[in-house]
Amino acid sequence: MNEAMKVENIKEYMKPLDVEVSQNFVYGYTEPGLLSSFTYGALASFVDMSHFLLVFSPEEIVLVGLTLMGDFADTYVRIPRKDIELSKAKKGLIQYKIELKVKGDKKLKFKANKMIAAAKWQKGNIAFLESNNWYQP
Repeated sequence: MNEAMKVENIKEYMKPLDVEVSQNFVYGYTEPGLLSSFTYGALASFVDMSHFLLVFSPEEIVLVGLTLMGDFADTYVRIPRKDIELSKAKKGLIQYKIELKVKGDKKLKFKANKMIAAAKWQKGNIAFLESNNWYQP
């Protein structure tokens, strides 16, 4: 439980993918869609919300799926920077809204809280990524 909230486990998980991690990742999630909200009501956030580690590098963005309990879901997607048409992070009061537009696909929207109790690294990693303009050209 919460294996993906420990930096050592994240580094170990990313080794076979040959992706270097230091402070270039954040925990993010997607919110349930409107249809789920009508169908499941208050339970929609548990039924339809997806959780990810978003790993940013100059060459690509890797989305690593997480379970609701914070474990690795053994699914990931690699998006080469050349395929990203739009990448922006909007700073809010308690969270960032991260938007990616991939060639031929719709926009992907994530939210990343500035602080997470189980992931002490989140605040520092967000500051690092912001100082590097989220690796945007």
